[in-house]
Amino acid sequence: MGLFSLYKPKEYKYRYIYYDPKKETRDAREKELQAQEQAKADGTYRPTIRRGTFREMANKNKSNRTEQIRQANVRLLIIMVLLVLLFYFLIR
Repeated sequence: MGLFSLYKPKEYKYRYIYYDPKKETRDAREKELQAQEQAKADGTYRPTIRRGTFREMANKNKSNRTEQIRQANVRLLIIMVLLVLLFYFLIR
């Protein structure tokens, strides 16, 4: 009855969503091949931008950026060592 029943919060049911990049690239390639076959048959326009292009470029630029940061850190370390050596010889 209403006198002894306790409040139970609504249960949250999480639906899992899995992302499979291999499957996505495979499906994209299959669609692209089908579009090429249709374009050959129809002679229609085929856009050059496809899904995933920007993600690929972002990953590529990320690796380039990390390499540039690493090189800058090495240069900074070399300059600091040279300045410490110069300071040491000036004091002596």
